[in-house]
Formats: sequence, C-alpha cells, structure tokens
Amino acid sequence: MTTVTAAPATRRSTRQWTSALSYLLSGYVYMLTLWFWAIALPVVALIMFIVGQNVDQVTTSGVAFTHHGALWFPFSIAIILSVTYLPIHVANGMTRSSFTKAALAVNFIVGLLNAAIATAALLVEREIYDALGWVHGGNDGSGIPVFNGGVLTYALGLAILFLAGQVSGSLIGISYYRLGGWKGTFLLPLGLLPLAAVGLLGLGQGVQWNPWSWTADIAPWGTVAAVLTLIAAGVAFHVLVRDIPIDSKD
Repeated sequence: MTTVTAAPATRRSTRQWTSALSYLLSGYVYMLTLWFWAIALPVVALIMFIVGQNVDQVTTSGVAFTHHGALWFPFSIAIILSVTYLPIHVANGMTRSSFTKAALAVNFIVGLLNAAIATAALLVEREIYDALGWVHGGNDGSGIPVFNGGVLTYALGLAILFLAGQVSGSLIGISYYRLGGWKGTFLLPLGLLPLAAVGLLGLGQGVQWNPWSWTADIAPWGTVAAVLTLIAAGVAFHVLVRDIPIDSKD
C-alpha cells in the first residue's frame, strides 16, 4: 500500500517543478533573452558603423559591451521573480521545493543561453573586424583580443558569470522577502558573493570577461573557489525557501 501511494506523490512533485520551469522559461527566454538580443545587437551594429566612419581603426569589440546588459538585466529580474512569483506559486498549491528547483534550473538555462548567443555574436563580429582590418580587442582598453584564452574558455567564463548573476539575484530577492528590509540589506554582501567570486576569481586574468577591471590570476584554484561559492549559494537559496512563510497580503 505504501508503494502505491508514494508513486503518484513523486509524479505530482515532478510535474509541479517542470510546470513551473516551463512557465518561467516562457517569460525568461522570450523577454530576457530573445527580445534583449534582438534589440541589443542591431543597436551595437549601428553604433559600431558610426564609430567606424569617424576613426581610423576600431580596437574594441562592440558586442562585448552588451555583456553588462546580459548580466545585470537578468540579475534584476531574478530579484523580482523571487519576491513576486513565489507567493503565486504556493497559492496555486505547488510546493516550495518545486519553486526552488524551477528557479535554479531557469537560472542555469538562461545563463547558458545568453552565453551561447553572446559568444556566437562575438565570433561573427570577429570575422567582420578581420575583414575591415580592425582589432577585435576587449572593452577594458588593454588591447588583448577578446578570445585570448580560447573561444570555449571565454564562453564557459560567460556562462558561469551570467549564472552567478542570476543566482545572486534570486538569493537577494528571497533574503529580502523572508528576512525583511533591514536584515536583507545587512546580508546584501553575502547575496552578491557568488557574482563577486566568479567575477574576481573566475578563470584567470585575460581569458574571461568580468564587470570589473580586475581578475585574480590564481586559476585553477580561483575557479574551484568560485564554483563552490556558486553551489553554496544555490544551497542557501533552497534553505531560505523550503519553509518560508508566505505573507497573506501577497
């Protein structure tokens, strides 16, 4: 009798998180990914065309500047999602655990998708730069080529960084919802720790884009520390969500 009743519960739990993931992806992919790149890439192309008409040689990638938007826009939406969607999710009879799985999964998928699109756009841009005799350098002004450490390494660095941004956003949002304004603000540095760890430690100097002008050159230990910090943040998000009280006003 125990075996018979356990199976439907497992299937129901699985359906909950996959249903929530499907709903979140429909919004994330459509609004945060497709629309973002559909707007950003033509704007960059137009700006670089204008710049190219007014300088002798371009030495900086235009697409690389879009990484800021691909990082901070999903970061802000992840904060909003944790605060606004969780009460709706629970009110519809779904478990907090299924929300955790769906939220972390969508962070992972969208991070990879943004990194893949950004890398593909950079590859196309590099071919155009080579044809025009321009230098496909990073946007830090160092003159180092964008893919100095290799295309796959750069893409991996972007994927981990974009994922860290969204995990940080999710962690910050749920901290504010559960702990309130004062405690949430006090713990803000901890919420930003995954993003800081990946950006400042990451894959090493000169091979990974980051939103700051400095990266520690201590790979592979820096990479290991960054990934472990990212995993710890996911666990912390789960712990905060699993028994979180839902405000009746929401």
